[in-house]
Amino acid sequence: MKKVIAMAMTAALIVAMLACSAGCSKSITKEWYKGALEYYSNGVKNGFTEKHGNLQVPKELEDKSIKCGYLLKDLDGDGVDELLIGIMDNASETKFTNVVVRHSDLGPYCLLGGSDGHYIYLCNDNVIYMKNEFVTADYTDYMRWQPKSNSFLHIEGEGKYLPMKWELTAF
Repeated sequence: MKKVIAMAMTAALIVAMLACSAGCSKSITKEWYKGALEYYSNGVKNGFTEKHGNLQVPKELEDKSIKCGYLLKDLDGDGVDELLIGIMDNASETKFTNVVVRHSDLGPYCLLGGSDGHYIYLCNDNVIYMKNEFVTADYTDYMRWQPKSNSFLHIEGEGKYLPMKWELTAF
């Protein structure tokens, strides 16, 4: 009897694992950003009355005079978009305030944040460039998103990657 129960439990576990690997993970990870996008959208429109533990809110998003939007972009080529929150203005390069990624343990997570002169730029070849506009020294930081390690890998990028203007969807 114990052997029959053990075999039934093993079979049920295998079926559940196969079903989830075939359908669950793709449907969940493909649009993982919806909750985070809703949080930022509601906050920009109605004020950020509640804080989300894993998402940062820079002062630009709270300022009603600054128009903000978002971009969904697959930074690492895995078929899953990352969420970038940015400022919609006439600048020649789009300034992003947040890069929200799907952290394997924490779900939607703002892994990079900028504000008040410290901004994130998206370059050609999906490279992230960070710059502080108030620092006169030549400080630059180029990075690539690495989802397996839940981190950005610092890379050599001076002269190789150029910050670009991106079309954002308004909140």
